[in-house]
Amino acid sequence: MSHHNTSAERRRHPRIKEGVQLILKAEDFDTVTETINLSCLGVYCQLNKHIPLMTSLKIALALPLGDQSKDLEYVECQGVVVRVEEAGSHPHKGGVYNTAIYFNKIEKSEREKIERLVETRRG
Repeated sequence: MSHHNTSAERRRHPRIKEGVQLILKAEDFDTVTETINLSCLGVYCQLNKHIPLMTSLKIALALPLGDQSKDLEYVECQGVVVRVEEAGSHPHKGGVYNTAIYFNKIEKSEREKIERLVETRRG
């Protein structure tokens, strides 16, 4: 029996590669960035600060409604850092880190907003 490696999405919850504005807050910092990809379970983003694994974060996402980026729908939840990979350095900012955040506390209605966006964008 042969196994073929395809590029098809194998995750249970699909994700989209889209830059959605993301606000992250912890006890000792807050920052604004954009998602690299997004699913109803979490986000992957790039930060200019190393955040230790398992750090709890308050999260706000500004989801675009329709094709007009000026119309936004906000999602608020809590998450935890589950993966950090150094992605190099920025000449003026220092280290750059690809960071994966899992939504560990999110209301069903907020998760559904993300699911709708993902479904719309995946077409």
